[in-house]
Amino acid sequence: MSGRILALVGGHGQAPPSTPEAAAKLVGALLRHLRDEKKLDQREVVEAVPEFNSISTLSRYENANTPLKPENVTALLRFYEAPEDVFRDAEALLQWRADQRWWSAFSDVADHTLTSLFALESTSKVVQVYQENNVPGMLQTAGYARALMDDYAQAQVDPEKRREAFAAIERRLQMRMRRQHLLDQPQAPLFRALIAEWVLDKQLGGVMVMREQLRYLLNVAENKPNVHIRILPGSALRKGSPLHPAITLFKPWEGAENRSVYLENKNVSGELLTDMGQIETFMASMDYWWQQALPKTATMERIQHYIDQLVSGAPK
Repeated sequence: MSGRILALVGGHGQAPPSTPEAAAKLVGALLRHLRDEKKLDQREVVEAVPEFNSISTLSRYENANTPLKPENVTALLRFYEAPEDVFRDAEALLQWRADQRWWSAFSDVADHTLTSLFALESTSKVVQVYQENNVPGMLQTAGYARALMDDYAQAQVDPEKRREAFAAIERRLQMRMRRQHLLDQPQAPLFRALIAEWVLDKQLGGVMVMREQLRYLLNVAENKPNVHIRILPGSALRKGSPLHPAITLFKPWEGAENRSVYLENKNVSGELLTDMGQIETFMASMDYWWQQALPKTATMERIQHYIDQLVSGAPK
């Protein structure tokens, strides 16, 4: 959603919409862009499109200073002979609702970087993740996520920061669980998760928490068609590793426009890349290591292997 529109209205590096107002501004910018591309002034458009009876009305649409009626936007797009993919994206943006920006309810625990990531996820057709530190956040159980947050809080040296970190755990946990609802939506992105094998061999939170987490991964891998989980075996990692231990690639459109890469740094702020050269390098790395991963059946067998170890208590 909106990848084509973002490319048309200027901006590599421009953030996806995070509010209904921002989505409307994108549509307005698109309408201005298409009119300029046709070398038309507002008077010519008003004379040709019956839905618009004045230049001021068209101007309000182009600046998103009035509620945008889908039928009027469609009339303009037809007049401008916009491609079908632009029609689809404009329709999706016009359907943006306040409840889609669910992260606004977590402003106390979500900084600008996080809200930008949530917006990227919600407007992507494909989200591809590599993790060699822990299970990706989108696939974490509540117990596993809590154990991660406990570890982070406990690691704070400053007593006040430690107290604040522990106090925020419940809210952060609610936010993480709410974030995962994206994968159950009708227009959910394709989610591809590549996980280093040694993540399965940890006992984060203890045996019961880890066993629950691995069983959840197995269930998702088997039953959620838009989620593809692959394990990168230790044998492959002995030959090298991806360019960063925690990479997320966002593809808002089938083409190359407006792809983004987020590099997550453990317990500190991450980095969002929008430079196409850097992104292509990370994309190539992700594609290469995906090919080195175990196929679906072998991935499920490997996850089951580590579940069996936790159940039996067998030595590693």
